[in-house]
Amino acid sequence: MSDQKSDADRIVEFLYEVGQLKRLPRAGWLFTGVQNPESVAAHSFRVGVLAYAIAVQEGADPDRAATLGLFHDVPETRIGDIPYVGKLYVDVKMPPEKVAADQVQHLPAPLAAHIEALVAEHESAKGEDYTPEARCSRDADKLELLLQAREYQAAGITKMERFIQTMQASVVTDTGKALMDSALRIVPSEWWEAFGKR
Repeated sequence: MSDQKSDADRIVEFLYEVGQLKRLPRAGWLFTGVQNPESVAAHSFRVGVLAYAIAVQEGADPDRAATLGLFHDVPETRIGDIPYVGKLYVDVKMPPEKVAADQVQHLPAPLAAHIEALVAEHESAKGEDYTPEARCSRDADKLELLLQAREYQAAGITKMERFIQTMQASVVTDTGKALMDSALRIVPSEWWEAFGKR
């Protein structure tokens, strides 16, 4: 039996790895008493949608921004979702861009290059030299956490104010700031309560 793997085999192996994000909880919520926190995959989905919306409003490429948001946490299949408090004690020597490069090394070269570039571009928004799409994706990452905190808050989890305040200071685009202001004003159930008022 040959140990030679096809491109399709390698892509499927990568997809199984990415599937781990559906089972990986967002660890920071555990400190607040959330018993069954959202998964990293659930977070990444809404980051992609948010990045798309922000990019449309900001005049950036929405498809690119959404794709950055979708792929931004793929390295967490290897390093986990380390909460802020853990980052003070854990020395992760490999940045997400390098983890992504290791993850995709056996994929077909064009696909590997695209995924590496996506993670690197999203991470670039932490520095000075970034694309408008990276900034939209990064704001979406912060706003998604704020939205989730508001949802947990509405469900009776009380220790959310710190998360909400921290995220407020992190959002930089005009659209992101406008969305943040609305998210702080509008209760999470507003979208479905409105159906009863029709």
